[in-house]
Amino acid sequence: MKWSWLIVALGLALPAASIYTLDAREIAVVTSFGAPVKTVTEPGLQLRAPWPIHTVQRFERRAHLLNIEPTELLTRDKKNLVVEAFVLWRVADPLRFLEAVGDAETAEARLSDLVTSRIAAGLGQQDFDALISADRGYAPLLPPQVLAEVAPISSERLGIEIQDIRLGHLGLPLQNEQSIYERMRAERKRIANAYRSEGEEQAITIRARADREAAELTSAAERQAANILAKAEGQAAGIYAGAYAADPQFYRYLRTLDGYRAILGEGDTLVLDSRDGLFEELR
Repeated sequence: MKWSWLIVALGLALPAASIYTLDAREIAVVTSFGAPVKTVTEPGLQLRAPWPIHTVQRFERRAHLLNIEPTELLTRDKKNLVVEAFVLWRVADPLRFLEAVGDAETAEARLSDLVTSRIAAGLGQQDFDALISADRGYAPLLPPQVLAEVAPISSERLGIEIQDIRLGHLGLPLQNEQSIYERMRAERKRIANAYRSEGEEQAITIRARADREAAELTSAAERQAANILAKAEGQAAGIYAGAYAADPQFYRYLRTLDGYRAILGEGDTLVLDSRDGLFEELR
């Protein structure tokens, strides 16, 4: 009787142990005593031989973000830079991944070494001033060939797809930072002084030209005013001469009255010699 219950229990347990579920966020490799048997990429219910005959090794299907530790590198002109990079990767070939690294921690250690060496080679082909210059605009600091070189190596050797490699930070070593900043300040000050000197020189030239043009305009206006005044005085003299020739006595009388208006105001007292010409008309 005991044997019959044992057989029934085994008959129920074996099918349950042979069924497993694969999540949509996972991919897996089925191994038999450590040797790979098959790769499973479709999610849902799956069949296998019971443990320990078959074992399911699961891996994350989604992308992983690897932040590489700050690394000090040399530029082409032998200047030090501190670089922090990040890598976006995922398991593309679970069988190769299992055979090459086995888990995500080991994979990221291998990737970190590979990416760091390629970044060092890429930045080592550029000068320090070119990397930190403001004239770069939005040009990428990381050469495109870094991704192009890392992607096939990681795919063939590790079963990993590299989706992107970017620089998170590009800085200076602490011991060099202050001297670099001082040199940058001195360079900016030199450029600013050159701009100021050039501006002052242009301002002097502009002021001299404006003063010369103003003097020329003033001189021309004064000449024109003198000509107009001379012409008006000539015309006035002609009018006076014509009036005097028409009636000299009446002309003298009008001129005398004009003289009275010029020298006398309301309530004024005028003392004249009886022989004075002005007194002549009052008599």
